[in-house]
Amino acid sequence: MFIEGSREVWDRLAESAAAARKRGVTRMGAAELRCMHDDYRRTAADLAYAQTHFAGTRTAVHLNQLVGSAHAELYGASPRRASAIWRFLAIEYPRLVRRNWKPMAISAGLLFGSVALGYLLAHVNYPLARIFIPEGLRDGIGDSIAQGQDVRDMIANFAPAITAGITVNNIQVSFTAFAGGMTFGALTVYALVTNGLLLGVLGGVFATAGESLYFWSLIVPHGSLELPAIVLAGGAGLMLARSLLFPGDLPRMASLRAASGDAAKAVLGVIPLLIVAGIIEGFVTPTGIDPVVKMGFGAVMFALLSAYILLPGRNRN
Repeated sequence: MFIEGSREVWDRLAESAAAARKRGVTRMGAAELRCMHDDYRRTAADLAYAQTHFAGTRTAVHLNQLVGSAHAELYGASPRRASAIWRFLAIEYPRLVRRNWKPMAISAGLLFGSVALGYLLAHVNYPLARIFIPEGLRDGIGDSIAQGQDVRDMIANFAPAITAGITVNNIQVSFTAFAGGMTFGALTVYALVTNGLLLGVLGGVFATAGESLYFWSLIVPHGSLELPAIVLAGGAGLMLARSLLFPGDLPRMASLRAASGDAAKAVLGVIPLLIVAGIIEGFVTPTGIDPVVKMGFGAVMFALLSAYILLPGRNRN
């Protein structure tokens, strides 16, 4: 009597759960979803009754599996989690970056100011500038260019080493710049400045050989995302440093805990940028595409990133 009186409800719930798995619960109609919810509540009550009076029977096991399956479709966290991730990436992350524009601007100033300084230093004092070039490139290409040798073929040979080396270095710098916030920002500043000097010095050295366009065409396609990633990571590190240097009325550790949430979220956005930049570095940068086209591609990528940071969520601020 118990089984026969409820079998129709159980079968209908099983069909609804299967449909929800196939189509997604968000695509079910309101009436269909309401019916599934009512059937779920009825079946859950039947499960409680079966576990009390028929524990261990096939009916109790079947109802337990059915209720668990229906519960996962009705109240499962996956759709909400996916929605939350999408909202974070599409709206909350750009708003977070804009809300913390001061440490981001300082980070950008340190990085790109150092690029300009390194570029100038390569022209006015190469012996000093060369110490910022990695040893593997310093003797093989840096000194040859500075001495005015014909380096077109040599540049082509060193291009993979240059791009790969700078990419690996930028990834390391990104996470060093973030973690460096725990040193009251000292390591963050060091990472940003030394990386900027490296890039600027290399740019200046290639400029002396008349190969600026070629060099920057090796950097800009993926650097249009990779360098902003460093800026964001550095900004996140400076957010931590700010909480330690200027804790206000809070103890330093409490101030650090209060700032660590936003700082960690800020650095999360660096990961997809580095992934996309790595794909570009692997499939676009080393190709024989005209350097001007590569530069244009990089400009488009940077424009898209700028629009992503500056525009989403403004009507919610």
